[in-house]
Amino acid sequence: MGPPSQIVSSLLTLITQAAQTLEAGYDGSIPSLDDTQSHPLDGKLSTPDMQEAVQVLEGACAQLCATLARPNHTLLNKFYLTVRPRPIHLFRNYPLHHRLSSPTVLNAALKFKIPDILQDKPLGMHITEIAKICGTEPSKLARILRLLSAKHCFREVEKDVFANNRLSVQLLTSNPLHSLGLHMTFDSTGGATKLAETLADPEWGPSFVPVHSAWNKFTGQPLAMFDYWASTLELQQQGEGFGIGMIGWGTTIEAATVVHAYPWEALGPGATVCDLGGGVGAMAMELARAHPNLKLKLQDLPDRMVQAETVVWPAECPEAIKGNRIEFKAVDFFAESPIAGCDVYYLKNVLHAFPTAECLTILKGIRKVMKPGSRVLIRTFSLSSFEWSLNLPVKTNIPYRLLPPAVLNLQDRQLKPAPAPLLSNYGEGRIRQYRLDVNLMVLVNGRERTLDEYIELGEQAGLRFLKVWEFGDLSGVELCVAEGS
Repeated sequence: MGPPSQIVSSLLTLITQAAQTLEAGYDGSIPSLDDTQSHPLDGKLSTPDMQEAVQVLEGACAQLCATLARPNHTLLNKFYLTVRPRPIHLFRNYPLHHRLSSPTVLNAALKFKIPDILQDKPLGMHITEIAKICGTEPSKLARILRLLSAKHCFREVEKDVFANNRLSVQLLTSNPLHSLGLHMTFDSTGGATKLAETLADPEWGPSFVPVHSAWNKFTGQPLAMFDYWASTLELQQQGEGFGIGMIGWGTTIEAATVVHAYPWEALGPGATVCDLGGGVGAMAMELARAHPNLKLKLQDLPDRMVQAETVVWPAECPEAIKGNRIEFKAVDFFAESPIAGCDVYYLKNVLHAFPTAECLTILKGIRKVMKPGSRVLIRTFSLSSFEWSLNLPVKTNIPYRLLPPAVLNLQDRQLKPAPAPLLSNYGEGRIRQYRLDVNLMVLVNGRERTLDEYIELGEQAGLRFLKVWEFGDLSGVELCVAEGS
């Protein structure tokens, strides 16, 4: 196919030529996405040239993105978070091609561990050999792998011979993305089939109770998903898999950005950071490696703490344990406060799993044990990120030692909208936050929030808004103790 640089140039040429063909086909009357009336060409048969141009345009755009974006980014956006809810009024006669989605098909490849099977076969393996190892029918498995190959995950090197590629090697069982994929392609995808039914339920539809989720309808379980995983020893393995998967999630969304973008060194030697609800501590491990001056506290439910202290950290970050720089302490943040007197209480992707009352319980629990100068740093997606210009940080009388002048310019980047004519929130370019928002609704009846909503939560808990940070995909909402609270 030629060198990668030539492939990129060729794809760009194809995109330009296809767009020009389609533009010419509209004969100067190109429709706007804002139009609500049909265009004269909408109901007419496309010319052969326009049909091919659309196919080239879609194929080239998808291949260009898959080529240039990080492979884990593509897997998360195009395979893991693309659930397709089933309309409530269609069941038996619902077309098969509409029921299928990338997560559904990828789940089979993950369950059969096909990337591992192909790992030592760079030239590919015939489908009969792959199917023999998997214990399944060859022609059906070939059809699954052919669909995935058309979406640039695996490659069909010749008829019925498949090999790994840049995307599929991310799905080896040794990669946390494999564990994340098993969760996202089953729990999320299965739950989504009950989303419309859940929304139409007169009791569950208007409810934000965690046990009134589409996942609960799908599984028939009366417990919330995380409680269900903790209910038996066998199911605890799913919880452990989710914990490992969150490492893959953090790597994919480049969660480590916060390690360098936030001025941790300004906290001073021996400063304490509590990673609350941090699972097995993926973020805390990054902090431990980058900032050995920090004292870290990792807090989550007992099972995750046992997993972190006995399995994950001894293998991944033993130097922090030897240096006594990490403390593992189980917590139920609905019943008790976290470790007292920490300089920063860090919450990544925690509050979005809970309704407002539970979020306030968590934040008030933190507020009780904060010392003067302590911060709460909520790491999350903000659905109003393109409206941050309306929410500039308020002035404070508290010395804000964490903000050297050099980082104040971060605000400028946050206020900058997407270049025209893109949607101001980047549309598909930042679709992940909106897909995750719906996934949370499916799994635990949770939701992403706007910046204003996080500020309001903080105020109700006795915390005051200081600053919104840009940390790659995620934003950081920083709060301090409100005077007089």
